[in-house]
Amino acid sequence: MDCKIAAIICAVLLSASLIQGAAIPRGNRCMCTTLSKIFNIKAVEKLEIYPRSSSCENVEYVLTVKNRSRGICVSPDLKEVRALLGGKNRQLQHIEVVRHQ
Repeated sequence: MDCKIAAIICAVLLSASLIQGAAIPRGNRCMCTTLSKIFNIKAVEKLEIYPRSSSCENVEYVLTVKNRSRGICVSPDLKEVRALLGGKNRQLQHIEVVRHQ
């Protein structure tokens, strides 16, 4: 009786090592699903730039705004965002630009 149980356990363990898992594609898991075109530049505290990753193929630009719990996703083509990235506008130098790695 003990030999049969041991044989069954060995068979289960050996067959478990032969089974391979398959990755299930979950689609695009980006933080930014929609981009805002309108925001108050005077209320912006920080601009965060998230690079491409395995879960999202887009570079994402997220603004942190005063008195708001969530960030605002913006397009890098907006002139305000380009001015922040350029760093040449003295009125916008108080806004921190964070580039995540």
